[in-house]
Amino acid sequence: MNKDRYNYVCMEAEAGRDAFVSHPASREEGIVTQCVTDTRHLVVKTPTGERRCWDFHECEELRHKKSGPML
Repeated sequence: MNKDRYNYVCMEAEAGRDAFVSHPASREEGIVTQCVTDTRHLVVKTPTGERRCWDFHECEELRHKKSGPML
């Protein structure tokens, strides 16, 4: 993830909106609960309820796919 996306993900999380990231090396993903701006790390809660702290360089942002109207 680049610095601009890190800043965006942090702003979303701090505003109370859901921001999801993945950590390809560990094959984990989760919701961002906190950003550590001094070290540029993301604190993430995984679907199993565990907490992880990842360097933003090692993460990828998970984006929501928009779907069309239901028919």
